[in-house]
Amino acid sequence: MGHHIKQIVWPDRAYVDYKFDHHRLFSTIMTIATSLTVSGLWGWDHVIDPAGAERTIGLRLVMSVIIVLHALLLHFRVPRRLTTAYAFIGAIACQLLFIEALNRLDHGMQAQFSGFLFFTFLPLLVMQYVPFTTGALFMALIISLPPIAGATGFAQAFEYVKYPLLLGPVGGMFICVLFAFEQINYTNYESQRLLKLIAITDSLTGAGTRRYITDTAAREMARARRYGGPLSVLMLDIDHFKRINDTWGHQAGDLAICGVVDLCRAAIRDTDVIGRFGGEEFVILLPQTDRQEAERVAERLRVAVAGAPLTLAPNVVVTLTCSLGVTTLMPSDHTVDVLLSRADKALYEAKNAGRNRVAVAA
Repeated sequence: MGHHIKQIVWPDRAYVDYKFDHHRLFSTIMTIATSLTVSGLWGWDHVIDPAGAERTIGLRLVMSVIIVLHALLLHFRVPRRLTTAYAFIGAIACQLLFIEALNRLDHGMQAQFSGFLFFTFLPLLVMQYVPFTTGALFMALIISLPPIAGATGFAQAFEYVKYPLLLGPVGGMFICVLFAFEQINYTNYESQRLLKLIAITDSLTGAGTRRYITDTAAREMARARRYGGPLSVLMLDIDHFKRINDTWGHQAGDLAICGVVDLCRAAIRDTDVIGRFGGEEFVILLPQTDRQEAERVAERLRVAVAGAPLTLAPNVVVTLTCSLGVTTLMPSDHTVDVLLSRADKALYEAKNAGRNRVAVAA
């Protein structure tokens, strides 16, 4: 529970980016709705003071323009920090413009406390793309600005007694509601992150799933073609793996697979990607690696597996071997299947040649 609250109050960058991406459209729509509402509330100005309301039309329009600009920043994916900074500046400007509108109305400050409530409520609707702490600060700023304006003489006839009695408890309640929204958002984020992790991670070895490795290969192919540079693929298969299952059982086979994956991870770079393609067969993507270097990596993996005895059960220590097929991206490779198929053929050449060796696709 404590960790959950900490993540809400001090979220990591991944969650902040998630909020910006997933709530940006909602915030854009609510910002546009707010702009229309701010303009439409001029009718209330007219009810309070028909003569003075004419002097507030321009202020209402300027407020709407400021809010619409915020919606445009969200719509065109302007960086989050710049958008948030504009939201704070725009909120201050709109609140001051609203106070000036009240100054131009007879008894405006006494009749428009609902307007201050409206601005206090806005972060619940508009600022859903920012973390809770930012939204709470935004709300606190909106609540504290009218008393500051009254103290400096900008808000004429400001009701110092009525305002804190009304806006103080309401603002506190709104911050609690904002926190509840954030809990829901963070729970959804964690659920989606976990589902994605399950979808792309092999439960036994921790390597990527077949779908993950094919999707990653497609992205690496597109990157290699766009920016240049080679891309190589290794296909690895544990030799005589069926004997392990038949002799010591499937649990020993699982330990053997995990042991081989650990050896491979230790022998490749952080930028390389390993995925379980099926059974005891694995694919390793080597970005920015040409054919000769890929062959050296494959040989290093073969030696690492063959030179590391694995404990599969009490008093059962075996030394495994593996066969590997190597290929490199070619201009004629239009799909991932073509690239992986060539690596698979090279793998079977290695197995047919006697196993425990590396074969390079022609």
